[in-house]
This record gives sequence, structure tokens and C-alpha cells, in this order.
Amino acid sequence: MNAPDAWSGTPVLVPAPAPAPSLELATPTSAWNNGKSSGRLLGELDLASTPAAVRLGRSYVRELVGQYFGADRSELGDLELLTSEALTQSVLYARPRRNGTVALSVLHIDRFVRVEVADCGTPPGQSRLPDESLQNHGRGLVLMKTLSADFGSHRNRNGTATFWFGVAIREGWRLP
Repeated sequence: MNAPDAWSGTPVLVPAPAPAPSLELATPTSAWNNGKSSGRLLGELDLASTPAAVRLGRSYVRELVGQYFGADRSELGDLELLTSEALTQSVLYARPRRNGTVALSVLHIDRFVRVEVADCGTPPGQSRLPDESLQNHGRGLVLMKTLSADFGSHRNRNGTATFWFGVAIREGWRLP
């Protein structure tokens, strides 16, 4: 499932290639490697579903992607921020997986880094976002729309839910 229809899917800060590949692994497009995904798992980590998971997950993604692509910390700010937002939403507003954790996965797909956070989703009838003042409501979604190349979520067969986002590999990053 992609972001709401109001979002065109075109990144704001990073020009999209033409035609833009979909980062949605479940529904590859014909423009995406002849219908086959080419993702490579860089790493995955189970984190206790607590606020401390946000800092640990952010550091993990920064170090993993930095080492893999030879990027320094100053180039990874957007990736860190979006990872924090995704993990915060999961830890605060979703149910943990049966073992009390959320799963964090990092993939390299074509010219993108895709980060996934898996949990058990929100309880039935409850929104992932709490009732807050309009000033605080939805800032994470605005950041996702602005800084990611694509994002979305889907339900898995095992009852978990996965939220994912992708960021373009910056010029100057070493491609393995």
C-alpha cells in the first residue's frame, strides 16, 4: 500500500529517475528489473519495543549504511531522521510482535536504501496517530513525504505489519 493519494510519489529533494521504480517489493512494476526485485538485505535487527529502540535503531542504520556505501555521518541525516520517525511510531502507537520486539531491516534496492520496521500494527479501530494538537499531528508523515523517495506499509501473512521507506543513494556514495 502506498502513501495517501494526495502524495504523488515524486521525491522533493532527490530527482526521481524516469520512470521511477517502485520500492514496493510486493508489487514490482515492469519497469523494475522486468518485474523482479533486486533487493539485497544489508542487515536486520530485533529491538525491544521500548523508546530506547529508537536510538539503537537509528545508530544501527547509520553505521550499517555508512560502512556499506562509504558515506559519512553528515550524508546520512535524512536516513537517520526517517528511521527515528518510523521506529517512534512503531514503539509508541503499535503493538509489538509476540516476542515483545519490533524488527528493523535495511535493504539495498537498485539506487535506493529501503528501511523496514515490522510490528503487529495498531489495535483494531485505533489510529496509529494519537489525538494531539494540530501543531504536532502528522509531522512524521510530512517528513516521509518530503525526505523519502517512496514509502508505504503492508500486512504480512504472519499477522505483522511492516512500514517501509526508501531514500535515494546520494551522489558520491560508493556502490558495492
